[in-house]
Amino acid sequence: MNLVANAIMLHNVVDLTDILETLVADGYPITRSNVACLSPYAREHIRRFGWYFLEMEQLPEPLKPRSLQ
Repeated sequence: MNLVANAIMLHNVVDLTDILETLVADGYPITRSNVACLSPYAREHIRRFGWYFLEMEQLPEPLKPRSLQ
């Protein structure tokens, strides 16, 4: 179960990073205090005991977050 929870959180971190990068590129001022309020630990809309298929050979791209204000 920990592997699934960690995979979900990693996926959420990747999604959050992409969204924050898009917002910064669009000119929105994102600060460290804004990001500090976010959490990759989702508790809604997750199939807690559902079927998850992990692609162990497919690695995620490295995160390349820019420095925040």
